[in-house]
Amino acid sequence: MIQFFAYSESVFCAKVRIALDMKGLEYAELPPPDGYGSKTYKAIIPSGSIPGLKDGNAGLSDSNAILEYLEETAPSPALLPEAAAERALVRMLMGMHDTRIEPSVRAFYAPIKAGTSPSDPCYHQLIENMGAAFERLEDLIEAAPYAVGHHVTLVECAYATTFSQAHQLATMFGGELKLGPKCQRWWQEMQSLSHAATSIDINRKAMQDWVAKFIQVDA
Repeated sequence: MIQFFAYSESVFCAKVRIALDMKGLEYAELPPPDGYGSKTYKAIIPSGSIPGLKDGNAGLSDSNAILEYLEETAPSPALLPEAAAERALVRMLMGMHDTRIEPSVRAFYAPIKAGTSPSDPCYHQLIENMGAAFERLEDLIEAAPYAVGHHVTLVECAYATTFSQAHQLATMFGGELKLGPKCQRWWQEMQSLSHAATSIDINRKAMQDWVAKFIQVDA
């Protein structure tokens, strides 16, 4: 059975979980033994990072590499389109998630861990920055109803919990994640996907608990 090493608050782990669930694969989800970066964990996943996937002799890290591996080893249902241009668009949007969108959400983590008061103006600036990052998606997605046409792809695996976490953090700090009409429509479709909804719920509860370790905010 596949071993999937993850933390529930991580959106990178969530994207792998969603793909595993969509493909109907059997797996055991585990925390990295002795924590990520530990010698024990590196003996299983050499990079020592999460998410990690152990499948037979393969010990993989990097969420996008894991998704590509799953697509090649368990090709049905397909989460990459057949057309080369659409496959490239999926990969472009995945890269944008990791380099632009997710970092705008993760920017909240440092002040939260530092115990910065929820009333501090820095959070309002972070909400604005996050909204600006999401605004970049509006002209890049089709939302017809999914990001790349009529079929669920790896893009939905990547973005579902990130949208959720962005909304959650904005609400916690008295703001709102403003989305354009296409992004709003896409977000509604992602929430209707049962496997995505499961990971959204897992991530939301984990983030609520994680934030509560450092500061007290409204849920």
